[in-house]
Amino acid sequence: MLYRNIRKIDTGAWVDILFTTDGSFSVSAAEHVAEVASALSLNANELEAVDGNSDARTGTMIDQPSGAVSPTRKEQLLAIGRDNWTDAQQKELLELVAQK
Repeated sequence: MLYRNIRKIDTGAWVDILFTTDGSFSVSAAEHVAEVASALSLNANELEAVDGNSDARTGTMIDQPSGAVSPTRKEQLLAIGRDNWTDAQQKELLELVAQK
């Protein structure tokens, strides 16, 4: 098993993410670093990939940001407010409610 860990170069803190494979990675270390850096709003040159035979992460971890949860269509319509619904929106909401 091959492990790829990502850490912040200046602090040595590990990103709380781990890539593993039984063979070789289909994504380059640079691509993994770029994707993680983007998710953390960092520059790719602030992170480094460390490949090894075990999970090297110890100590303080850098948490990944939680993904934004998109509201359902029903939640979007309810947020508009009853007094502001168009006839089409009201009809759509009634259909959504009837589905459940």
